[in-house]
Amino acid sequence: MKKQKSKFSTIYILIIVFLLIILGAGGVKQVQKHQHKVAIEKAEKRKALKKYETEIVEDLANNYAGIKSVEFDKYSVSPMGTVEWIYYINGYKTNDVSLYQMDVDDKKPYSSIIGKLNVKKGKSDFKQIKIKYNYEEEQR
Repeated sequence: MKKQKSKFSTIYILIIVFLLIILGAGGVKQVQKHQHKVAIEKAEKRKALKKYETEIVEDLANNYAGIKSVEFDKYSVSPMGTVEWIYYINGYKTNDVSLYQMDVDDKKPYSSIIGKLNVKKGKSDFKQIKIKYNYEEEQR
């Protein structure tokens, strides 16, 4: 009688261990799938941000002479979905913010606030401008 009980309890324990192993492997697989999806989303987001920041620098180069470098601060997204980029030209940081925005329906960022810039109207060679991209989002 004891041998029969110990056989059943051993079988039950083996079944439980087997089920736990299967559930654990499935959970690990789900976590890996989620991490992969998040990594792809981050890569796509970085690619889009770089594209928009490059378009901003092209627009600045077409409107201002003497630009050697453009540095972007953290971007922010308003509750309505508007993306805002603060930028600095030639390392010149002032209390007056220079800002580009892009609304949800827009295809391209546009200049919305121009602070004190240390450059004059004219054109700069886009290919000669050093761009410091920033992919960090400012949390509101």
